[in-house]
Amino acid sequence: MTTVVMVILGAGVGAGVVLTWRALAPRPPSIDAVLAGLARPGIAIDGGASSRTSAFDLVGSTARRVVEALGYDAQRHHQELELVGRTSERHAFDKLLGAIAGLLVPNLAASALVFIGVPVPLGAVAMFSLATGAAGFVMPDFLLRDEAEKRRRAFRHTLSSYLDLVNVLLAGGAGIETALHAAADAGDGWGYQTIRGELRRARLTGQSPWDTFARLDERLGINELAELAASVSLAGSHGARIRASLAAKADTLRGHQVAETEAAAEAATERMTIPVAVLLFGFLVFIAYPAVIQITSVSGPQP
Repeated sequence: MTTVVMVILGAGVGAGVVLTWRALAPRPPSIDAVLAGLARPGIAIDGGASSRTSAFDLVGSTARRVVEALGYDAQRHHQELELVGRTSERHAFDKLLGAIAGLLVPNLAASALVFIGVPVPLGAVAMFSLATGAAGFVMPDFLLRDEAEKRRRAFRHTLSSYLDLVNVLLAGGAGIETALHAAADAGDGWGYQTIRGELRRARLTGQSPWDTFARLDERLGINELAELAASVSLAGSHGARIRASLAAKADTLRGHQVAETEAAAEAATERMTIPVAVLLFGFLVFIAYPAVIQITSVSGPQP
């Protein structure tokens, strides 16, 4: 009987080791993932076919599986991740690291307090640890959203200058596709690199530039690209005046940028009133405190 129990326990331990190894070991990518990587704009042709996996890739894939096991969809923020150039594995690793840090910091602080002799209620520490762990888990989402919004704002500025360059080239007698490609080659930043890569891919695959702009809007979530695609498509299909359409779109983008800049300046001005008010209150307390102490000490009961 004892031998049977030991065999069962050994088989259970072996099965657990095998399952743990399969969960942590790198897995070969599926054919759908490889094809998606090959078709993804901005990725080299051999980028999705590499079988080498670094240690960070292994940690990132493990973190992604852990995060997905907790019920979180790692592809929920695919547009934001595409904008900032970050993988879903890296984002899952950041979320898991934030949750672990949020759980450990309150416990380390409580341990330090207990070590110096300060009593700490364990229930309060546990609740606070859960709260900070949840905050650390969701904090990367807010940071990613803010960074993606900055990238979108920067891309809108790039798109406005890009359309101005296209208008200049069209005024010089260039064709629409020549002007689009030449204007994309004139800039260096992230926005120009993205537009240039998409236009080159469209030229190699035989697709129209406006379809490329529409797909770029689906990837990055920038509505101005879809509007630009519609206007350029209308100009190319129905003979509308291309220069007038692009100039109007560039003026609209600049108007939106001016409005956003003014709104940001007004919000910053409103936020500045809070520290000024606190500083004024502290100054008044500093001035009035000696007088109040003097009055209370003089008007108090005499011994």
